[in-house]
Amino acid sequence: SLVQSPLHVPVTMKMRAVLIVWMLLCSLVHIRGDIFFPGYQCSVTSQVQCIEDDGNNRILPFSPFAGALGSTSMSQEMCLTHCSRLNLTIVGVEFGSQCFCGNTYAYTPVVHPLSDCKQMQCAGAKNESCGAANRMLVIKGECTGVVAPSGHACLPPYNTYPFCNTSLSLDARLDDLMGRLTLTEMMGAIGPDTTHTGVDPCSCMTAGVERLGIPPYLQIVETNTAVASACVSLGKCATEFAAPANLASSFNRTVWHTKGEVISQEMRAFNNENWFRGGGPNTYIGLLGFGPNINIVRDPRFGRNSELPSEDPFLAGSYAVEYVQGMQQSPDSKYFKMISGLKHYACYSIETDRMSRDVNVSTFDLWDTYLPQYEMGFSSSQGNAQAVMCSYASVNGVPSCANNFLINEVVRGKWQRPDVLVATDCGAVGNMVSGNKYAKSNADAAAKAINGGSDVNLGDSFFPPAANGGNGALVQALQMGLTNDTVIKAAARRTYAKRMLTGQFDPLEAQPYTKIGFEAVNTTASHAFSLDATLQGLVLLKNNRNTLPFKSGLKVAVLGPHVNSQRDLMEDYKGDEECYTGGDTCVRTIAEVFTNGNGPSNTKVQMGVSLTSNDTSGIQAALDAAEWADQIVLCIGLGYEIEHEGIDRPNTLLPGLQEMFSLKILGLGKPTVVVLINGGTVSIDDLVGPSPAIIEAFYPSMRGAEALFQSIFGLENRWGRLPVSIYPKEYNTLVNFFSFNMTAGPGRTYRYYTAPTLYEFGAGMSYTSFAIDATGSSAKNATTITITYKNTGSMVGDDVLQVYHRVSKAISSSVSHPVPLRSLVEFDRVGPVMPGQGGAVKMVLPWSRLTLTDAKGDKVLYSGTHYLDVTDSNAPTVTIEVNV
Repeated sequence: SLVQSPLHVPVTMKMRAVLIVWMLLCSLVHIRGDIFFPGYQCSVTSQVQCIEDDGNNRILPFSPFAGALGSTSMSQEMCLTHCSRLNLTIVGVEFGSQCFCGNTYAYTPVVHPLSDCKQMQCAGAKNESCGAANRMLVIKGECTGVVAPSGHACLPPYNTYPFCNTSLSLDARLDDLMGRLTLTEMMGAIGPDTTHTGVDPCSCMTAGVERLGIPPYLQIVETNTAVASACVSLGKCATEFAAPANLASSFNRTVWHTKGEVISQEMRAFNNENWFRGGGPNTYIGLLGFGPNINIVRDPRFGRNSELPSEDPFLAGSYAVEYVQGMQQSPDSKYFKMISGLKHYACYSIETDRMSRDVNVSTFDLWDTYLPQYEMGFSSSQGNAQAVMCSYASVNGVPSCANNFLINEVVRGKWQRPDVLVATDCGAVGNMVSGNKYAKSNADAAAKAINGGSDVNLGDSFFPPAANGGNGALVQALQMGLTNDTVIKAAARRTYAKRMLTGQFDPLEAQPYTKIGFEAVNTTASHAFSLDATLQGLVLLKNNRNTLPFKSGLKVAVLGPHVNSQRDLMEDYKGDEECYTGGDTCVRTIAEVFTNGNGPSNTKVQMGVSLTSNDTSGIQAALDAAEWADQIVLCIGLGYEIEHEGIDRPNTLLPGLQEMFSLKILGLGKPTVVVLINGGTVSIDDLVGPSPAIIEAFYPSMRGAEALFQSIFGLENRWGRLPVSIYPKEYNTLVNFFSFNMTAGPGRTYRYYTAPTLYEFGAGMSYTSFAIDATGSSAKNATTITITYKNTGSMVGDDVLQVYHRVSKAISSSVSHPVPLRSLVEFDRVGPVMPGQGGAVKMVLPWSRLTLTDAKGDKVLYSGTHYLDVTDSNAPTVTIEVNV
């Protein structure tokens, strides 16, 4: 709903919050547009006219400041500069601090005397007039210089330096740049500059070097499921994808790679158009994105499982490889389209007391479970990720962001990636003083972080100098001899190297990506792809007596706490804004989609109960709807208030009255599909038996309701496989949430868990059936498997082929370290396949995938008999024997 703001501008509550935060920030600092766009200057030449503007129906509906509408540092020149950069020719200022622009008026303007628009001074220039309430002063001016993407350097007249010379090598250009920078300027480039940019420390806009024409640069844009950005206009918000677990369920490398391509295309568009994050103006989007988050789903109770793809290192690593390649790589090998940073390195999967948490991880577990996916993501022959965010976790006594072993010895040494840029999680350096007490002082914390391998200090101000709003900790550490200028220079060099690799120091006309504009944001193709990806990530766990697909034309009751969910269809780290009107109001609910699709007269919607409360007042209405219906869709699970950053779940049970309510509905004995919407899995022991059909959706996001409708009514038959295990209730007493030991009885994940599960990793069904067979041959330290498949059912559909490795008893009994029950080593998705049709898939498995991790963390290929089990989770498993 709309509220009337004190500025007499109708805004949503979210817009008001953004405006207030921005006003508070800007009250501390005068924002200077020229530091962001060196060499680009605008001056007002005339005040054209004063026109009436209806706050409920804007005559110029676009503001370059998005929901904030303007700035408390507003001047006529600032508004002109922002609008001209967007190639918008009609520019107007209003109410002292607001800025609007466009190329045409929304309706014929009503002209008033110019004096009516001189009633309010410009908030940032008291000698200028900036309109009045509902009166817009239309201005014209002249601008000189080049309109360049955010953060772009080497623009005239600053393009004559050797570091701008594209004929020189990257190292030569960096040598020249570093030789021109003072140590203070280097420190300004590796931490938030709050003095000159007005950007909050967690968003981390690092300082520019004005004398060299280098603008400030935003060092973090979240990209786990979308480009974190403000919406541009109606229908022009960043493309949102389903939660990583949903996409991982597709077991489809093409989906993950294409997601990366969509993200990078939109990242470039926002960067080229000088657009900003949802936090407000001046958070100009750069080309450094953090995502994917590939920590292992160690335990379903972890509060941030909604951000993660899988409990399996190989599947999570494969997801990272494809996603990162899609974001960074392109046919043009000279430039990275963007820089991808992995998260959160390493061993991070507890929110409870996370700032002081020290996790004890054995060498075996570290190399067998917690690091393999990162190695795949970093490998120059696989993901080639250029950056990483270190986590809050302390591993074996050392915080991740000061962990010389994890960063310098492993990433930059063992994995041969000395170029990787390491950014701290927000406030992780300060946390070494106030949280885990690893450092004795601010200076000690700054030194330990930068010496341990961290390059960019996000979220607090330990690295930047006082001139940039820093607390002086790194300067003090340097003076005390706790660190040295060589380490600081190396950090700054890596930071600037990533900007050069994306072309930010090269001429614009020579680059393939600088012409991408807003037309690339949330395109028809990306919108359709988001739906297709979500369809492939829904997992059909049970379908007794062909309960599904539902028949059209029958009465359907849509029940449960998720029927009207919008925010709770999305994971923890969604984009900054998904709806131009604010909030999540544009997200289509399950109730809306099913009512529209099945017809209002054939559909009844009732929540019954909420996600967490003990309120029973809605149960009878839901039971009445269920009694009326021929078919029932029951939507239950978790939501943001239950699991998110900072909050773990106390157990794996359904919260509130959901289980009791579900049993009442299921007790009616009607055709019912239980839809699970969650990040971490839930223990539904008592629902499995009476439920005719069960779907695991995870958090299906913006297009989730549509994907569910199309799948439940048989319009699509795509279905994925579980990337995690679903445990019974006894898991809560059998497994210590705080333990990082993967093998202590009964173990963790499908690779080591020996107790029964409700649904195992890789489980999933289809509306059709497939027959599969496989043969294998080994030569030159590799095994080639050929899998044939055929759709033996009556409906077109997809199949997911999986290959697991296990060793013979002779091998497992001869070693002194834990041995996985089985491990995923390859997979492929085929389809859609027509009934009666089929094909073949060839997989080449290097024997490095048959290795086991020993107690020292080394990968060992043991002589003897190994087995490769080929399955689609439904047809009989085919086992191929490999003798090494």
